[in-house]
Amino acid sequence: MSDRGFEKRLAQELPRWQEEGWVSAEGRQAILADLATRQPRLVWASSLALIGALLLGVGVITWFAAHWNEMNKLTKLVLILFSLTASHIAHGLCLTRGALPKLAQGMALLSVLFFGAAIMLIGQIYHIDSHFPDGIALWAAGGLLTAWLLGSHPAMVASVALAALWTWTEQFDYRVMNWPLLGYLLLAGALLLRRDWKVAARGWGVLFILWMIGWHAQPWIGGVWESHAHIRLFALQVLGIAGCWALAQSSEHPFARAVHADFLLAALIGAFIFTFPDLGWRHAKPTTGDLVPWLAALTGTAAIYTAGIIRLVRASELADERLRIGIALAFGLALLLAFEVIVPRSSGLPALFWNALFLGVLYWIGDLGIRHGDRVMVNRAFTAFSIWVLARYFDTFWSLLDRSLFFMAGGILLLAGGGWLERRRRALLRDFEDRGQS
Repeated sequence: MSDRGFEKRLAQELPRWQEEGWVSAEGRQAILADLATRQPRLVWASSLALIGALLLGVGVITWFAAHWNEMNKLTKLVLILFSLTASHIAHGLCLTRGALPKLAQGMALLSVLFFGAAIMLIGQIYHIDSHFPDGIALWAAGGLLTAWLLGSHPAMVASVALAALWTWTEQFDYRVMNWPLLGYLLLAGALLLRRDWKVAARGWGVLFILWMIGWHAQPWIGGVWESHAHIRLFALQVLGIAGCWALAQSSEHPFARAVHADFLLAALIGAFIFTFPDLGWRHAKPTTGDLVPWLAALTGTAAIYTAGIIRLVRASELADERLRIGIALAFGLALLLAFEVIVPRSSGLPALFWNALFLGVLYWIGDLGIRHGDRVMVNRAFTAFSIWVLARYFDTFWSLLDRSLFFMAGGILLLAGGGWLERRRRALLRDFEDRGQS
């Protein structure tokens, strides 16, 4: 029925509801007890079926490898076909006669492993010489089809992991943009919208972010900063991811609830990167080039971002003052990102505005966590602030101080500041506990 996050939030809200007179003490305990009974319990014997499927799949593949040269071509093909057919038949029997859903999921995962082995073995039998990542792409597509047909969450997780390997190989090894992945993301997203598969949905979000990072693989990893175009592209990506987060945050769909945390983290990391004064402006070309394509891309991305912010504002239950602060921060983020797209950096001045915005966002997140009694949000705000302080210290004093003085001063600063922040964080968490017990 409920996930752990909902149970935690409900436990934090019930004391306040009791104080307001909305629920009694007995009702509060009854709600928590009923919720506890509805939480799914891990059945170790059934869960071990997934591990068993992995071990069996690895064992069969290694057996093929050890006896490959001893078999003729027909025997190899028959064994490959038999392995695939047997795994699917076993899946059906576990569902229809044995009523063993976990074991059936293990068989579905095993069929995905066998399909990958079949791709590699058939390629070796007929000496098929092709682009190596194409085999991984075919394997991921087979896993996606298995997840569609058999309704298998483990098969979907395996498919997403294979798609990530495919994307990594194409974009980071071969330095080619993996455009076909868009089709995979659409098909996988259509399936995940119909299923409550949290792990696969989280993997889909990470895969999408990985694909976007791959745009920068050639200039950033290769050590060649070609132009300001990559900073512009990065700004558009941060704006788009922030818009996707806002859309997901304002939705109650399980798929949206699963991916919104990763999108928020990616947007915050992108904003943090823009706080560095020397971000690309020393290496970027001073010419702006043709702005028309960039303005068109900015318009489309801004439309997604605006739609997300509007939906988020309508769904918000914050007080008017806090809501206005959030709207102002959202507008400031969009304005700074648009500036990065339109005007190439020629100095470190934009970083001043980015640092002010980033601190404002951290304050808003921390304040929101305090008001809602959310430990995770408070811890993230404190952690991000500590990282920001450390980054600004390196930016400011690395070239100004002697190295020994740099490290000594930094150590003193971090010890003093870290101790103060830790005391503040623990005081807030104790306040949460006191409110929860009252």
